[in-house]
Amino acid sequence: MDTIKYNIFLRILETGSLAAAAEETGYSPSGMTRMMDSLEKEAGFPLLHRSSHGVRLTREGEALLPAIRAMVKAADRLQEEERSFLTLTAGSLYIGSYFSTAAHWLPSILSLYQKRYPLVQVHLKECGNRECLEGVAEGTLSCAFLSRREEAPVQWLPLRKDRLMAWIPSSHPLAEKEALAPEDLNGQPFINILPHEDTDVENFLRRHHIRPRYTLSTASNYTAWCMVEAGLGLSLNNELMSRGWTGPVKVLPFTTHETISLSLALPRFSSFGPALQKWIDTTREVLGISPVSRHLSPPPMHE
Repeated sequence: MDTIKYNIFLRILETGSLAAAAEETGYSPSGMTRMMDSLEKEAGFPLLHRSSHGVRLTREGEALLPAIRAMVKAADRLQEEERSFLTLTAGSLYIGSYFSTAAHWLPSILSLYQKRYPLVQVHLKECGNRECLEGVAEGTLSCAFLSRREEAPVQWLPLRKDRLMAWIPSSHPLAEKEALAPEDLNGQPFINILPHEDTDVENFLRRHHIRPRYTLSTASNYTAWCMVEAGLGLSLNNELMSRGWTGPVKVLPFTTHETISLSLALPRFSSFGPALQKWIDTTREVLGISPVSRHLSPPPMHE
């Protein structure tokens, strides 16, 4: 099946209008309209509500959207396989990542990958746990670097263990400690990074029944660091994210010695397209993953 119309349909949804999608893809607005008219004629019912304010899905469009995404992804994978027989380097990847792994791991991985496979287009999206997992599960991301979630409908390639660390202003009394107990955070002014995103920090606080005093929130790790540096409160982050920054901030471990498993989330396929498989191999090489750790952990089984 020719999926060009369905690809354009998805671009319209992502850009929010026919005009924006036409400009991005190189079609004329009238050509874009004719293409969507043809698609809806083939379907037998409207898929989009169109207005001067943009587009939104009809009920029928909403019901078909998961199947359309799956079909487009399957067609893209087929084309990638076909091209790989000729070039061994064709394809596109959409990589989701924690901010910490994006900053500390991906430059080295991307450098080696692009040197070896320069024709593969790599698109990076920095996001939190929830967005990363939804992207891999729904097929909008090829894979994602994040901490492992046991109940997620994906496969996992374990990469490295990491610790949660406390960021404390150097002038704060807690900065005198060698390590913090989780309860030390109770009642403390707290800067929350990516609230309501099922972060490792939120899970840690919930697991230990800790109730800090939430005073500020931000989507930026660096902004949070600067706020701590200014004495506006405490924060938590993983050890990888805590590297390389300087200033009057004390980075302290916890007495509980807990770790998170930074892993690569992958789709539930028995095999992967060449571009993604080469990405997995390059990641293993750069991070020094031993052959013993090369197995994938399957997704959970649900009855």
